[in-house]
Amino acid sequence: MKLGVNQFCWPMSWSVGEVLRSAAKLGYERMEICFTAADGAAPGGGVTDALDISGYHNPLLNMHSTEAEIRTLGHMAEDCGISIGSVGGIVSFSIYPLTAEDEVTAEKSEYALKKMLDGARILGASTILVIPGMLTEEMDYPAAYDRVQERLARLADYAPDIDLAIENVWNNFLYSPLELNRLVDETGRSNLGIYFDVANAKRFGYPQQWIRTMGKRIKQVHLKDYRMSVDNINGFTNLLDGDVNYPEVVRALAETGFDGTAVVELTPPAHYLVEQTLRYAKDTARSLFSAYYS
Repeated sequence: MKLGVNQFCWPMSWSVGEVLRSAAKLGYERMEICFTAADGAAPGGGVTDALDISGYHNPLLNMHSTEAEIRTLGHMAEDCGISIGSVGGIVSFSIYPLTAEDEVTAEKSEYALKKMLDGARILGASTILVIPGMLTEEMDYPAAYDRVQERLARLADYAPDIDLAIENVWNNFLYSPLELNRLVDETGRSNLGIYFDVANAKRFGYPQQWIRTMGKRIKQVHLKDYRMSVDNINGFTNLLDGDVNYPEVVRALAETGFDGTAVVELTPPAHYLVEQTLRYAKDTARSLFSAYYS
């Protein structure tokens, strides 16, 4: 098991190079680099605004990036002494939702995810994070499910050497580990799995139960905490500052044989004492995992 960190943990004012150098200095083993829209996503008053990640722009990994730019990003990480383990981002969530009914948006969503897969291959990353769009009030739920599943199967076939890991997010869709299991299993694609966000699940149940239910389908894990007393998007917080039973979460991961990357994802990012905040998260995660992982 490796310990990684997501680019969104740093304020958007930090350049990609600054983030990579900081992550390496703090002792993280892997970086989850974030794919963005061409010019960043314009704030729209939604969840991503509340998490302070809407305006991110990665000049080296976006909808219009060239292969040369992506390779430059890879060289930057190599020079910093940190590997890029996965490619994340919110493009298929709130910008071009994977659930989209209209074909123009759907094509842009699939294009973005293919671009992420291409980028992952160039960067030597094993996994891309896939947010499966969102469900709106006027949508038919089963039809949205079928659309997403069909699109995911095509994407899995496009890059059979890269894992596509579906993240559980607050999108009014796929709010059960059994439903996520079914979505994955019905495609029959071995490179399609689940990106389990521990804190995202806390509002809807017990994360350790989700882990034991999803088992080997879990490709990667996001680490942050959640305060049930807040019970809204402002409830996310640093590890052990919320209500997640993290010792039991780690025990469940060990029981299922999880050997992927556990990625710290603190959103909203800290704006003061950023590195101190992320050092605490790294040290806390290391202490938690040390009981079961060497």
